[in-house]
Amino acid sequence: MPSGSNPVALLDDFRAGRAAVAPTPAAPIADVDVEQALIGTVLGHPEVYPRVEALVAVEHFHEQPHQMVWAAIADVVAAGDTPNLMRVRAAIGAEVWGQDFGGKTFGSYLTGLAINGLPAQAVEYARIVQQIWQLRELHVATGSVTPGTGFVPGPALDRIYSRIDAVRSSFVDRKVTSVSLDEASHALVSDIQASLQGEDLAPPSCGIAALDEEIGGGLLPSFLLTIGARTSVGKSVVGVEMGRCVATGGHAAIYHSLEMSRKQIAARIAASHLFDLGVEIPFSQIQKRRALNDRDAYQVAVAARDTRDLPFHIEDGGGRTIGDIAASTDRLANLYARRNIPLGLVVIDHAHIVKFSRNFNREDEGFKEIADGALALAKHLDTTVLLLAQLNRGPENREDKRPGLADLRGAGAFEEDSDAVIFLYRAAYYIERSPAFRNGEAKAIEDHRANRHGLEFIIDKNRAGRSNHIVRAWIDPALNAVRNYNFRG
Repeated sequence: MPSGSNPVALLDDFRAGRAAVAPTPAAPIADVDVEQALIGTVLGHPEVYPRVEALVAVEHFHEQPHQMVWAAIADVVAAGDTPNLMRVRAAIGAEVWGQDFGGKTFGSYLTGLAINGLPAQAVEYARIVQQIWQLRELHVATGSVTPGTGFVPGPALDRIYSRIDAVRSSFVDRKVTSVSLDEASHALVSDIQASLQGEDLAPPSCGIAALDEEIGGGLLPSFLLTIGARTSVGKSVVGVEMGRCVATGGHAAIYHSLEMSRKQIAARIAASHLFDLGVEIPFSQIQKRRALNDRDAYQVAVAARDTRDLPFHIEDGGGRTIGDIAASTDRLANLYARRNIPLGLVVIDHAHIVKFSRNFNREDEGFKEIADGALALAKHLDTTVLLLAQLNRGPENREDKRPGLADLRGAGAFEEDSDAVIFLYRAAYYIERSPAFRNGEAKAIEDHRANRHGLEFIIDKNRAGRSNHIVRAWIDPALNAVRNYNFRG
């Protein structure tokens, strides 16, 4: 319940205010109908509460009586009970329940809301309530500026931008959900039973069957996956391929590219798709001006046509904070949700060029902000977030070039928050850079030929399965193609 509020007086003030003040265009931004729909849905179908608990807080409701009810619902859940009408009535108290509320008791008002609840729309209601709260906050921040004599805009802009950053990132704050062991065990057994009966919804595949198997069966909900590699080893190849595979499987993929342009990513997707069709055109050639003949241009047009309707969205441009990334991801996730397309993967390419929200005393504090934000985003949207990460030059100074955590900048933050940490290794990458290969020595050429398409996923940390394990795959970086190790038999 909002602090310092008297429930009975609050209802009296609310009712009197409603009767005395007619809505005007200057009224605060709010959607009372959606607030009512969300509360009614939870009261009538309390099983939906865990799905919306992390999306909405008490302060997100505009109407104070609704704030009071949502606080009571949270109190009931915190006590280990189900937030149905009976228990919420006990939490609110008999006096408030019987209070007059516009010609009916407050209890009758809530009962009417519960009867009309639509559980299938609960998440959408919650997101709308929270997004309208964000609009109200931004309206207050920008509306408080009053220019006059001696007005200095700089500090006002700083305050506004600070508030915008806070609002943007507010919905990815990690919130705690509360369930009893009995409820958690019931959910676990239900999932197992659905799996045995073939009724479960399989998670989207990353595109490599052996890697799916190692990380829990695919790209899991609320899962933070960090994949690190040296420059040009193939982290963007893997990121784009995972997104393409997810989208091809019917889930939405959102790709945040802080380096590559949207055209570069489209060229990579086209090249990989053409490879599936038996046509090999490097993506570098596709994006180069006047590099295609008429036949190749036609093939690329075919690939663009075949892939244009995939639920794959590209957000390109650098200089973005993790809050910026989270805000745009949430907006896009809502768009896909309205089209009944589940979100399967969010890719951030790459973590080490995500902008810090402020100046930190130590670089690792900034990386902790990014890792925490990525994990919170995964949990908020109940999806896999893939953080691609740049490694330092450590592997190049060792005889065994396979990377490890010591080669990852900000390793502590990424290791702590990630459900899995994987490193990429291609022997061909180092062979190509050796003096022997550059000098055309026969052994180096033969070694390169033998290792040209080899890619190792080195699983360093894995909450869902084995760690210290290597999954092998097939790769052609020029075609942006990653496939199962034995895909050619």
